[in-house]
Amino acid sequence: MALFLTEKLRLKLKYPVGHLIEGDFESVMKRVLPMIKGKRVISVGDVVSQNLIDRGFLPELIIVDGRNLREDVPESIECQDSTTVENPQSQITKELWVAVERLFKDKTKRFKKILVEGEEDLAVMPAVIHGDEDTVVLYGQPDRGVVIIEVTEEKKKEISNYLNEMEGDLWI
Repeated sequence: MALFLTEKLRLKLKYPVGHLIEGDFESVMKRVLPMIKGKRVISVGDVVSQNLIDRGFLPELIIVDGRNLREDVPESIECQDSTTVENPQSQITKELWVAVERLFKDKTKRFKKILVEGEEDLAVMPAVIHGDEDTVVLYGQPDRGVVIIEVTEEKKKEISNYLNEMEGDLWI
């Protein structure tokens, strides 16, 4: 039970789905941190998540796979409240979808982690769908910077349209 990325959608998703903050991580983080203060933050990706943590900001939920640009990262982010899911490249599995929903609905604002065995890139989509109006989703845009998605009804509709372009089904 999974959704599969189509080639047509893969081309669309090469472009940022939110607001791209360009630059090196130091300059990007200086601009991003004030923008996310007071928000519920979901961070997708090892590098952006680690950079937030290194600067003293603990996202409510991080979704990581232990890799950056398909290369292993040397250090895993430690977290007491952690779950592991399988999610192959170019897919959104039911297991990932349910984990994002379950952990984000827990509004205790604890630092939580989903470790993905496979690839976490498409986890941005369930993160936006399960986010609420005070949520931002962050992910890295390779060689460019960080993308910030402010969760709105309009953004949820855009992501729903992307999900509808995928093949397969989460619930069959």
